[in-house]
Parts: sequence; structure tokens; C-alpha cells
Amino acid sequence: MGWQIKNWMCGGFRAVRPDGEKIFIYRRLAWDSAGYAQSASSYEFRWHGLPAGRLTAETTWRKSIKLLFTLEKPGAINEQDLLEISMQLAGISDVFRGTN
Repeated sequence: MGWQIKNWMCGGFRAVRPDGEKIFIYRRLAWDSAGYAQSASSYEFRWHGLPAGRLTAETTWRKSIKLLFTLEKPGAINEQDLLEISMQLAGISDVFRGTN
């Protein structure tokens, strides 16, 4: 859909779609600390003030990304939107550095 990701504030990001829809992405503590190494980075997606999803990425020798969609039902955004944003975030250097 063409999400554009911009640095926003304090380690957070803002993803904007051409139709004006916005998702805010905040750095958070690791959600599943038992399943990830110390080098895991975690983010929370918020849409209209609602938690829309969680993203956790581990940057060890075996890189892995875990995405969880948390909206009760898709609205103007869905799982595909969060997946597209996550893939773009993974392409930005410094995002998954393990500074959590």
C-alpha cells in the first residue's frame, strides 16, 4: 500500500499511508523475554490510540521477527499493513540493534 516511515520522536516512528492513515510505532520492553536473547528489540503499533500490534526482532546469528496483530477486527488497517511496515522497519539500520 505504500507506507512511508519517518522518524518521529524518542526512538519512535510514524508510518503514513498515501490516503492519510497513520500508525505510530513505539519502542517497548521485550514482550516475550523468555523466547528471545538479550539482543531483542520490541515495538508496539498504535492506530487511533488503540494497540494494533506488537513486533519483536532478535538480531543474533539467527535473525527472527515476530509480529502479533492485536486489533479485535481489522478496520482501515489489517495484518498486511503491519507486515509491510515491519518489513520496511527491518530495512532501516539501527532499528533492530538490540538496545532494549
